[in-house]
Amino acid sequence: MKTRPVRPIHLCVLFVTLIALLAYSFTPAAYIAYARPATLTNPCAYDPNNLFTNGMMLPGWSSPYGTIANGWTPFIFSGNAPQFNVVNNEGIDDTISQQIYEVNTFDAGIQQTVNNLQIGTNYWMRWGYSLAAKSYGGGNVRVNTIGRQFGVIPYGGTDPHDARVIWGPILWDGNAALNRPEMTIVFTARATSATMFLRAIASQNDGGENRVWIDALCMEARPDLTPSPSPPPLTSPTPSTNFLPLVQVSPSEAGCVAPSVLTNIAVGAQPKGITTDPGTNRAFVSLFGGSSVAVVNAATNQVTATWGTGTAGHANGIGFANNRLFVALRDTNSVAILDASGSVLANKAVGSQPWGLGAANNAVWVANFNSNSVSTLDATTNNVVKTLGTGVSPSMVAPAGSHAFVALMSGGIVDVDGAGNQLNNWGWDAGAFGVAFNASANRLYVASRDTNKLAILNASTGANVTSITLANTPYALAYNANTNHLYVVLAEVNQVNIRDGTSLADLGTLALGTQSLDGGDGIAVMNNRVYISNYSAGTVTVIRDACP
Repeated sequence: MKTRPVRPIHLCVLFVTLIALLAYSFTPAAYIAYARPATLTNPCAYDPNNLFTNGMMLPGWSSPYGTIANGWTPFIFSGNAPQFNVVNNEGIDDTISQQIYEVNTFDAGIQQTVNNLQIGTNYWMRWGYSLAAKSYGGGNVRVNTIGRQFGVIPYGGTDPHDARVIWGPILWDGNAALNRPEMTIVFTARATSATMFLRAIASQNDGGENRVWIDALCMEARPDLTPSPSPPPLTSPTPSTNFLPLVQVSPSEAGCVAPSVLTNIAVGAQPKGITTDPGTNRAFVSLFGGSSVAVVNAATNQVTATWGTGTAGHANGIGFANNRLFVALRDTNSVAILDASGSVLANKAVGSQPWGLGAANNAVWVANFNSNSVSTLDATTNNVVKTLGTGVSPSMVAPAGSHAFVALMSGGIVDVDGAGNQLNNWGWDAGAFGVAFNASANRLYVASRDTNKLAILNASTGANVTSITLANTPYALAYNANTNHLYVVLAEVNQVNIRDGTSLADLGTLALGTQSLDGGDGIAVMNNRVYISNYSAGTVTVIRDACP
C-alpha cells in the first residue's frame, strides 16, 4: 500500500540513493542537480509552486485506454497500446499513482505541456517514483526488462518522435525506483512552453503482466543549474505517422490525434486575416503592413508568392469565393478583388474601416467597424449589392452558406443573407468578437473580448445552449467539423485553446507566435489543418488536427 514520504523505510531508501549518486556515472548536470537544494518544499509534488500540474497523480479522466491522471495525456510511442489506470497500491506520497500495464510488450507513456516559461531560463524536472515490475498472477516481481525514460522538448512541440526531444537514459534496473538520477533533466527553455514525456517500455512478453507506476513529478526554474545534455540544434520537427497521443475527448472523438503544432511559416509583416482554397490546397494571408496577400502552399507549408492589392489601405479581413480573393482594406474603406493568379480585378468602396470579411456561395460580407454596417458583395459581378446598418462596431464574420453571422462589439449578433438583408439581430454580451458556425449541429459559437465569455447559441433562434467564462480573453474562433474541435485564439497570451464543439470541454492549449493587441484576427481550417496568423511575429502557425 502507499506510504508517506516520512516513513523510515523510505528515508533509508532515499539515503542509500543519495549515497549511490556520488559514485554514479551519469552526466555532470545530474551531479549538479542533486548537489544543490531544491527550492520546492518536500514533498515537491504538493508544492503550489511546482510547475507540473498534478505531479501527485490525482485521478482524472477516462481515455479510450483507461483512466489518466488529471492534467496528463497518454501517448503510444509505438506498437501495442497498453492499459492505463490510476491506482493506490504503489507510490511515494499519500495519494495515488499512474499505472501503465499490459501482458504484451508496449512503448507508451504520459505527457504534459507546461506553459508560461521564460525563454533562456534553465528548468529542473524530476520523476521521483518510477517503479517497474512483473505480475505472474500473484505479487509483483522485479525484473530488468521494463524500461522507464524521461524526456522533454523545450521548443514548444508535443510529438515524442520530434528529433528535438531531449531524452534521458533508459532505466532498466527493476530494483531502482526512487529519485533515480536517470529520471532528472535540466533543460533550457527555447519557447514559452515545453512538453515532458514519461515513457514506459515493456520489452518482453513471457506471460507475466508488465507494470509501471508513475508518481511524484516536480519541476521548477533553476537558473543556477547546467542543462543536461545540451539541446540539439533547432530544426523543423518531422511529423510522425506513428504518434497516437490523446486528449480528453468526447466519446465520438475517441482515437483522434491530439492537436499539435506542425510548423510556423514566415509570411511577411503583420499578418491579419486568413482564408483558404481547398481546390488548390492554398492558404491566403492578408498582410496589414504591406497591404498585400501571402500565398501559402499547404502541401509544403511554403510561401509561394506575395500579391499586392494596388493600394496602401492596410489589408485586414480576407475571403475566397468564385475563384477570387476579397481583401478588406481597413484604411481606404474598400475591398480589393484579386483573381486566383493575383491580378487585381477591382477595388470596391464599402463602409468605414472594414474589419472582418467572410465569403461563401458567391456572396461576400464585410463588417464595417466605424460605420456600424455590413456591406454585401456579389462574387460573380464584384459589385456591392447592399450596405446594411446593423449596430455598433461590427467586427468578425462567420459565413453559414447562404447567409453570415456578424459579431457586434457593442453587444449582439446580426444575421445577414446573400442579398444584404437582415434575417436576425440578437442581443448578446458586450465585446462580441469571434464567431464560428457549426453547420451539422446548427450551432453558432461566439466569444466576448469584454467578458471572456465563450458560448454556443442556437443558430436559428439565438438562444443560449451553453456557455463558459475563460481565464484569458478570446479573439477569433474557428470550427473543424471533422474533429468537432473549436479553436479559440487567446491573443494576449499568444496561445490557442481547443474546446469540444459540443460541450466546450477544455481539450488543451498550444503556443502561438507573438500576437500583440492588434493580433488575434486570423484563423482558418482546411483539410484538418488549422492556420493562425501571428501579427507581431510575422508568421502563421500550422496545427495538425486530424482523426485517423
